[in-house]
This record gives sequence, C-alpha cells and structure tokens, in this order.
Amino acid sequence: MRDEDGILTERATLLDEIRSDVERLSTAMDQDGAITDALRSSTAALADKLDALADLMRMRY
Repeated sequence: MRDEDGILTERATLLDEIRSDVERLSTAMDQDGAITDALRSSTAALADKLDALADLMRMRY
C-alpha cells in the first residue's frame, strides 16, 4: 500500500506518540497517584491525539 498522501505515515506517528504518552501517564500515576495540572494536560493531549487518529482511520483510499 502506497502512502502518497502521507496518511499512513501520520497514523504511524500518532500511534507512536500515543504509546509513549500512555507509558508516561502510567508512570506518573504509579509515582504518587495525585491528579496534578500536568497530568490533566497530558491526558487532554492524549485525548486530542486519539481524536486525530480516529479521524485518520475514517479516511478511505
């Protein structure tokens, strides 16, 4: 499958970023369990990436 419009590359990039974000969130929760502003911000960023990935997955070739 060719990636002429870059969608496959964007999907892969988002998946890598999401995986990394989830690992960081998991580590942050394991450390003290407190809900900090940084944790809220990280969660919001992860939600935005998941939303963008969902949009990319809906695109048809």
